[in-house]
Amino acid sequence: MNTVFRGIWSSVMATSSMTLSMFQLQDSVPQENRPLPPAEITHSLQKKLGLNPPGPSELQQEATLFSHYGYGAAAGIAYAALAPRFTGNSLAKGALFGAAVWAGSYYGLLPGMDVRASGPKMSTNRNLMMLASHLVWGASLGFAEEKLRQESRSLLDGRRYLIH
Repeated sequence: MNTVFRGIWSSVMATSSMTLSMFQLQDSVPQENRPLPPAEITHSLQKKLGLNPPGPSELQQEATLFSHYGYGAAAGIAYAALAPRFTGNSLAKGALFGAAVWAGSYYGLLPGMDVRASGPKMSTNRNLMMLASHLVWGASLGFAEEKLRQESRSLLDGRRYLIH
């Protein structure tokens, strides 16, 4: 499996784990710190780009998931390109990458774009929730990427098992 597809599919798996962890952890932040950051980020970026956020809630939810998974896929491609160059435990490498993506996004990119859901503008509990979710994402990404890199042919290529 090539690097781009491996990065995308690893990230789809990892972003699903991350999103589920955010749903679970959101109870740890006060009600006034909601919605979750991906929804706030998507809405803020839509406004900054001059796009009117879609009216119906369902369309806004779809835009949020699309942007959340899209950003994860871009980061996943970067991870898939870098991971083979480093030795070590895939969970640890991935978690470290997840922490770096969190720090770079929430303390670099988002504040630079003046997005409300940036690290300096969030509560400590909310930052910890997002860091934890990025650690889950990174560890899941590391595990999935390694499995797909090492075993995708035997796991996903059913042709060799089909009777001709």
